[in-house]
Amino acid sequence: MNNSKSQKAVYIVISILVAFVFWLYVDNTGSGERDIRLYNIPVTFVGESEELADRGLMLVSGDDATIDLRLQGRLPVISKINKNNIRIQVDVSNIVSTGTHTLNYKVIYPDNVSQNSVSIVSASLYAVTVEVGELCSRSIEIIADVNGAVADGYMLHKCEITPEKLVISGREEDVNKIDHALVEITLQNTTTSYSEYLHYTLIDTDGNAVKNDKLQVSEDKVRVEVPVVILREIPLDVEFIENGGSSKADIDYTIVPESIMISGEEHTLDKLQAIILEKIDLSRLIGDETLEFDIPVPGGCINESGTNTAKVKIRFKDVATRTYECGNITFINVPEGYTTTAVTRAIDVTLRGKQAALDQLNAENIRIVVDLSDKTPANGTYTEKAKVYVEGSADIGAIGTYQIGYRLKKG
Repeated sequence: MNNSKSQKAVYIVISILVAFVFWLYVDNTGSGERDIRLYNIPVTFVGESEELADRGLMLVSGDDATIDLRLQGRLPVISKINKNNIRIQVDVSNIVSTGTHTLNYKVIYPDNVSQNSVSIVSASLYAVTVEVGELCSRSIEIIADVNGAVADGYMLHKCEITPEKLVISGREEDVNKIDHALVEITLQNTTTSYSEYLHYTLIDTDGNAVKNDKLQVSEDKVRVEVPVVILREIPLDVEFIENGGSSKADIDYTIVPESIMISGEEHTLDKLQAIILEKIDLSRLIGDETLEFDIPVPGGCINESGTNTAKVKIRFKDVATRTYECGNITFINVPEGYTTTAVTRAIDVTLRGKQAALDQLNAENIRIVVDLSDKTPANGTYTEKAKVYVEGSADIGAIGTYQIGYRLKKG
């Protein structure tokens, strides 16, 4: 009796298993259809930012439409579809006028689902209605708001934003509310330049942030570059060309300003001990002078002091001048095969030096030399710069410039 009951129980279990396997087989071979319901699927629009915008048109309303779908298909097919991988698409590229337009849509299934393997049982909408209006566009400025500070001894240069402007597009009333785009940068005692692509915020004419999905903007991000450079005080100086009676020891000089503030890269400023304004030939100065020079700044650096020129005041001390008539003129490096004859027989030469040395000097100690080494040989009468030499006294020298007239003749 017990064996009979046990066998009967086994047969029942086997029958249930066979029925379940058969049900699975039938389900998978497609003899059973299944439904799926998907709610609030967003509608996407093709051609809105290309063809429609090119015609000066835009979607004013209806572009936020959603649709509920009831789909039917075999279980292996239906199980592959969900709200995240199905799309409802409307093509607006053929719209050429403003107004209300009712358009058909297309349901796009995942790549691994055939269009013919799914049927639409019902939908909350069978067409999409949109309102089309004129598209307004204009350019707006991008303003950078730099917060924080750089480390001591450093400074910020002007922030550069690329592109310099953004183009916003949308309904005229929405576009006209926008004043500018704001980019915010925060620095914390930085010593290096800042460069990054950043999001921006649209700001209206009242200074409030605006979030409007209807507005189209030419760029999602902008490139922001904030140069951070070293700031250093660099002294100004001059170099002197000396000769007898006109040496650095014979003058007092001052430079105004004495120094300027320079910004630039560290490797450049580390090599810059002073800025040399000019080389000054003291023999060209007849007396006390105030000279003005442009301040040269090394490449890649910026003069931050607000002045581009400096004045050098020169005063001679404990020296005197005296003028002598001198006719001791000689020519050197005369072109081969040519002879020279002085047209200028004598010139007045002004010498500078210590008074005691000038008192002992005679005109016979002054020699005028004309160097013709750079002269192109040709018969004629010319003038040439001359150098003045003072024999027997290294503490006396000529001041000013001198020209000698002469004839050059071949043979």
